Amino acid sequence: MKKKLLSTLLAVTVAASLIAGCGAGSGAASPGSDASGTGMPEETSAGTEEVSVEAKENTGEIKTGGTLKIVTGQTPSIVGYTPEITTNSHIQFLRTAYDSLLFYDEDGKLAPCLAESWESDAEELTLTFKLYEGVKFSDDTDFNAEAVKWNIEQYQAAGRTEAANVDSIECPDEKTVVIKLKEWNSASLESIGFFIYYMSPTAVENNGVEWARINSSGTGPFVLKSFEQGVSIKYEKNPLYRVAGQPYLDGIDFTIISDAATIENTLVSGEADMISYTPIDTIKNLDPTGEYVLETNSNGVGVEMTGIIPSSAQEGNPFADVKVRQAFCYAVDVDTITAALGYGYYTVTNQWAAPNAVTYNKEVAGYPYNPEKAKELLAEAGYGDGFDTTFWSPAGSSNWATAICDNLNAVGIRAKVELIDGAKNGELMTGGWDGIMFHYASVGPDLGLFMGRHLDVAGSYYASGIQHPEDCIQLLNDIRIAPDEDTKVAKELELQKKIYDEYALFGKPLYITLIAGLKYPYVQGDNFAKNHAATWTPATCWLDK
Repeated sequence: MKKKLLSTLLAVTVAASLIAGCGAGSGAASPGSDASGTGMPEETSAGTEEVSVEAKENTGEIKTGGTLKIVTGQTPSIVGYTPEITTNSHIQFLRTAYDSLLFYDEDGKLAPCLAESWESDAEELTLTFKLYEGVKFSDDTDFNAEAVKWNIEQYQAAGRTEAANVDSIECPDEKTVVIKLKEWNSASLESIGFFIYYMSPTAVENNGVEWARINSSGTGPFVLKSFEQGVSIKYEKNPLYRVAGQPYLDGIDFTIISDAATIENTLVSGEADMISYTPIDTIKNLDPTGEYVLETNSNGVGVEMTGIIPSSAQEGNPFADVKVRQAFCYAVDVDTITAALGYGYYTVTNQWAAPNAVTYNKEVAGYPYNPEKAKELLAEAGYGDGFDTTFWSPAGSSNWATAICDNLNAVGIRAKVELIDGAKNGELMTGGWDGIMFHYASVGPDLGLFMGRHLDVAGSYYASGIQHPEDCIQLLNDIRIAPDEDTKVAKELELQKKIYDEYALFGKPLYITLIAGLKYPYVQGDNFAKNHAATWTPATCWLDK
């Protein structure tokens, strides 16, 4: 019998999706709903009682019109040619004018967007998508199966990994797309379904790629009105948007500012309604006032983790010994450091997942702060007198690096902080390093996709600096070829335990980075970072003022 993952939605679910738009959920635009998400911290700063505000009760009906003003520090150079937009934080701009086949719901599960249903067949190596009918691109051309095929081919031509596993694409009719994979990989559904955004083939072919980079031609709720790199990005309502009555807003204006203090002042002065990707110092300063709503991720999808990772690949390196890596982990007081420098807003984790994610393994013990245990393990490994090493740190994280090194030095791991710029940090991430560096990772629930970029022997990031235990690589492959979701998750939980408790391979996880929107309570239905840390629902956003 074929092992199939059949995701055919009931008519009532499909109808709800058509009404609400991609991933908005039934409550996203409901009168009186709270769009602030979950995951608020218990404390905003040491010794300070939390003060928070709910998104205020609206007046009973959704108000249409107006322009949402967002200030952000994110600076894209391309806003329209989707295969060349590779930074997660720039998905906020993509989602304003473009759609993907699938989105994420509030529970972190894939849900319909441009595709009303889909079928995954591990034995036949196929993904089959059924598309909604009547969808138009903003240039009034049809979104159909051939448009999907054309867009995936553009991603392939651009060398995007999301489309690398696609062998062929067939279009039996206008609303059916059958994608044949080169090999079965459980991550392909997310890669193709969520990370590919659809442009009008006609618009791009008629106007060229240069035009497409700074213009939009998607199926999304808004159309790019103007783009001034490093200054502003402005959108206006798409009159051809597929959901009747949406978007509610007339437009969305992003103002781009690099200085965190100026971003904060722009919100406080009322020149902006919302900050996207809010700087942590701004959250610390403004959230306790009770005048704003903090929106955060609620399901662990799309979040990022910061940790510290020792090099273990080089023979003779102390960190090549698992006992030294475990001692390294026991030596760092993550709870105290994160509470002090993260102001109580960062969520501590001990593995490659947020605590609310489906791939978070509660059986992972991790390495609670225990300097005596660290000294004991160092002695067992032959380093009773300690050793010298280097901590390579970006200048902006020097306070974190210094605090961590104080802990390490106390047990005999004499780490000296070496400040580096972004270019050098990228060089070490991809080419290897000797000592310690920060570990930045997208810890989305699909470990086959995200952890594989670091764990694979030929992985893109950090792989050159670590060991690659055969049993871990085997589990990674098992995850990728898993025929169903339950099998996949079981293998992912097993890999978490092995990577961290057995090998301490990625060193010490510190915290889940807070990706948040900070807004005035009158901003409703935006769901910033809620369903996926890098996304929002601009179609259902409205202003209750």
